[in-house]
Amino acid sequence: MTADEVQPDLAALMEQIAAIETAALAEGATEPAPARIRIDPDPAMPDTVDVVAFGRKVALTAPKFQFMRSDALWRVKHVYQPALASQTLEPIGVALDVGAGFGSFALPFALAFPGWQVYCFEPDPLSYDALRRNVADLALTNVVILPFGVGFEPEDEPKDIVGLAGAIAALKAHEIGAVESIAALLPSRPYSRHLNNVGYTERGLHIAAEYESFSAPTISAHALLGLSPRLLKLLAPMVECQILAELQGARLDHIVGETWTHVPAALAYNGALGLRQTWLPRAGLPLLSLRRSLDTAETDERLDVVVAMYNSRDFILDCIDGVLNGDSDEVRVLVVNDGSTDDSVDVVLSKFKDDPRVQILSKPNGGCASARNYGRLHSKASHIAFVDADDIPGRNLFAGLLDLARQTGAEIVQGGFEMLFDDGNGGLRVEPSYEDSDEIVVKSLRHNFGTATCHLLPTGYLMEGQPTIWRRVYRHDFLDNRKIWFPEHIRAFDDQIFQMLTLQSVRNVPTLDGVSYGYRQHAGQDIRQSDERNFYSLEMFRLMLKRGINEGWSDFAPVLKSFVNTVNWIYGRLRPDLREPFLKGAAELWVYARKTLGANEFNSLPDSVFLAADFSFYTKQLEANLSSFGVSYGWIYLDSFEMQVPMVKSLRS
Repeated sequence: MTADEVQPDLAALMEQIAAIETAALAEGATEPAPARIRIDPDPAMPDTVDVVAFGRKVALTAPKFQFMRSDALWRVKHVYQPALASQTLEPIGVALDVGAGFGSFALPFALAFPGWQVYCFEPDPLSYDALRRNVADLALTNVVILPFGVGFEPEDEPKDIVGLAGAIAALKAHEIGAVESIAALLPSRPYSRHLNNVGYTERGLHIAAEYESFSAPTISAHALLGLSPRLLKLLAPMVECQILAELQGARLDHIVGETWTHVPAALAYNGALGLRQTWLPRAGLPLLSLRRSLDTAETDERLDVVVAMYNSRDFILDCIDGVLNGDSDEVRVLVVNDGSTDDSVDVVLSKFKDDPRVQILSKPNGGCASARNYGRLHSKASHIAFVDADDIPGRNLFAGLLDLARQTGAEIVQGGFEMLFDDGNGGLRVEPSYEDSDEIVVKSLRHNFGTATCHLLPTGYLMEGQPTIWRRVYRHDFLDNRKIWFPEHIRAFDDQIFQMLTLQSVRNVPTLDGVSYGYRQHAGQDIRQSDERNFYSLEMFRLMLKRGINEGWSDFAPVLKSFVNTVNWIYGRLRPDLREPFLKGAAELWVYARKTLGANEFNSLPDSVFLAADFSFYTKQLEANLSSFGVSYGWIYLDSFEMQVPMVKSLRS
């Protein structure tokens, strides 16, 4: 397509923009759109800029715009070099530089890796002109420059597909005239150039005053498969997903660049060819980066959701359906049958026998903690989650969390949760959780994440709340490296210590909005019981404090505040005959903690924070008996009858 053929299309598009602006004025706008303000080149700038990358320093001609130069140099230093420095490149390969600019990535790369053939795509004439001069000045024979944009819709595919394939083959063979042959076959498409931040160009039209439009030949990334690329440098605002989707058939080992839109992790992980070692940070948002590293631990890039099942025939199918109800085929369910005496296993097999995403693991009864550990030991997944068999995860909860985990690299990510109650008519009544109206959650800064948003929640806030491990996804290597397991001698509320230990190890938890875990409320739950199993909480907090001392934790406040909340909650629901021994055990542990950590840790936590009136009486009594002994880490190693459920039961029988 010639330049003359392009102009009528562009003129028509500009007329559409003018029509939109005119309509806006007609609807009541009092002022016209602000005038376009263009930043002119700075004549005081030197003609060249030094680029240091890949062990090379090279002076490159660059347009005299500060933003263009500083932006390119920042990306070389903070994105491209760190990404590739940790990887091993083959001596020979083909690289695609999409959005090459004046060559700040491609040209140092071509000098450092002379065995690689580099194809540079740059639609902006200003940048392309500088790129052309730099290639000529450096006499690089392994660089081909093309004044094309990359990525467009399938309906824009040139009619002469055979001719385009032949031209690409000619380009690969370094035949003279291949670039012109390709240009003649390509449609021209609109681009928008920022007038102030000169150097930023995105696909499509922008009617904002700080943009101007131009057109350029545009080629589909799919057509570039004929070049057999192994490395992709991607800088193509607004068409990143198109390009990666079109290159799914390429054996890409390395993907580096920056994105301005949400790029689903599946484009780098799901069935992709090549190593796909990826580093694609989101522009202006340090929280998010699509990342993938070479797996040295031989784990599978997926999410395993462990479901501990014991006599759960009435709930288990809803639970499994909820886990699998999402837009990802990388979520698997490990159902751990913990010695069920009903027909739970048969119920699961009746529906999921031939579903490769569901696996049943059977073991003798040992409690929920042992079932969760058993499932984890059988998992080789990169990410893992633990849910209760009587709950119902919401649509896309785990698919979305796997994507968020991959794009943040976080040790823990989570979604929201809601309470599910029997409505009395065979259905469920939904009530929002306390977090939905909590000020910390409501006022958290939101970041765009695909069609949803995400935000960060501080772990201190989460530790003081109720245990909600089931709405979270964990990096498997994080749990292994921190040696965090469920304590198998704890037969109820084992999620409490797991929550505290995992959250203690991180600072913030990325939280995905728009997805939710259905936490079913029914009479058979442990939290509904008022018997001796509540005493397990005392032993768990003792174990937490003991571990904190051994590991040298710097802040025990969240654990202590959680202990206060737990004691107050349990005391209000215990059987009357158990309240006194529970209160004595809690007071004893509180005194041991105070004599272990020192009084300063408790300045904001006087005994009055406990709701039970007798709590202070028991602490003062024990402190008086121990007054001749000083502060020592040894105190937290002491135990009592009230901290051991079997002993509590034996004393009450």
